Amino acid sequence: MKAEYSFENGEITVFLHGDLDEYGAGKIKDEIDQTISSHPARAFVFDMKDVAFVDSTGLGFLLGRYKKLRAKRAELLVKNVNPQVDKVFKTSGVYSFVPKID
Repeated sequence: MKAEYSFENGEITVFLHGDLDEYGAGKIKDEIDQTISSHPARAFVFDMKDVAFVDSTGLGFLLGRYKKLRAKRAELLVKNVNPQVDKVFKTSGVYSFVPKID
């Protein structure tokens, strides 16, 4: 997994590429946490266009980033979620705390 960033109007978009599983989440966790700590954004948007798979570790990764951002009074959002990942997010209740945007 890798992440690319776009900074615009107080919002950071994180373009995720790869599977959000134990290996992928572990690979980018520290990098994204550093970005959260060092940038005063009001929102982080995870663009999931290139994420085909999410497991329980990936869900835990999202929850952890949500908590970090909430402590900074910033919002976590997701967009471009493919149908397979969308089903996992709906089933697990992710959308109850991380809104999906278009």
